[in-house]
Amino acid sequence: MKGKNRWLRPAVGLVVAGAFVYLAFGKLDWSSIQATLRSARPFPLLVGLAALAAGFGVRIVRWWWMLRALEPSLPLQSCARPFLLSLAVNNTVPLRAGDLVRAFGFGDTLRSPPMRVLATLVVERMLDAFVLLALFFVGLLGVAAGALPVAFVTTGVVLGVACLAGILVLILAPYQLQRVAMRLLRVPILARHPSVGRVGVFVEQFFGGLSILESPVRAVQLLGLSLLAWLLEGAMFAAVAWSLAIDGSPMAPWFALATGTLATLLPSSPGYVGTFDYFAMLGLTAYGASRLGAAAFALLVHLMLWLPVTLVGAVYLVAPRGRIAWRRSQQIAEST
Repeated sequence: MKGKNRWLRPAVGLVVAGAFVYLAFGKLDWSSIQATLRSARPFPLLVGLAALAAGFGVRIVRWWWMLRALEPSLPLQSCARPFLLSLAVNNTVPLRAGDLVRAFGFGDTLRSPPMRVLATLVVERMLDAFVLLALFFVGLLGVAAGALPVAFVTTGVVLGVACLAGILVLILAPYQLQRVAMRLLRVPILARHPSVGRVGVFVEQFFGGLSILESPVRAVQLLGLSLLAWLLEGAMFAAVAWSLAIDGSPMAPWFALATGTLATLLPSSPGYVGTFDYFAMLGLTAYGASRLGAAAFALLVHLMLWLPVTLVGAVYLVAPRGRIAWRRSQQIAEST
């Protein structure tokens, strides 16, 4: 991306973030929110941090299982640094730059070409979306009619169908997709382009990575790890509600996990400021929590999600290996 277009999406994201910050907090009394936050009990927050750390550990193991299916000798510890560093970059830099760092900055460490690594990120996102949508629809069963915007529910249904269809296609027909892509590259107007051969290699690498789901057993294993990771992260949401003594159904924090995290698909600022907070509050208030309590809940959950992993990832980023990975990813970004 070059010129004005390079800044268009970040600018749109900031506008969207500002709008949702106003919708979430604009009409609330900040002194009351601060008083609610000061009332938080520390022990539940420590429990929540432990659950969150365990959830990130499961995510690293899941990613390792994906890469190990393609490179059996890859050690688990090789995946921790790229994973945590990418989260820290996503939390602080626009355009999901952390994904670019993870895919293109650690080829030697991960023993895989960049497009193969990128394919594992696509699988990761689809598994996460599937679990989150399942939690969303389970939570929706306990929500009164009209408590959520119809457009939000409709979008969830469309995403659910698309995600399930995508997973089934990747399990049942990855090679057919690859053949279609290679045939497109042989269309005369494309075949004459000097870079078509290189693109063909990228296509083969990418679909080679997607083939990790062609084994139904492995697909079920990865889905199980995804469910465990989100249950652990949901336990952190529940711990924050416990800490703040939020009234309402025990299902409310889990529903807020689904609504808040799914909303990060919207364009926003780094760290999903505004979009996450507004929809996490919406998920909590749909189960009867007060807006004041929901605002304190969303802010504290957001801080716990953002700060620890960003600090750990920043340590990796300033190390020599992290700086090299960052420069590589920047070179890729500037050339597109």
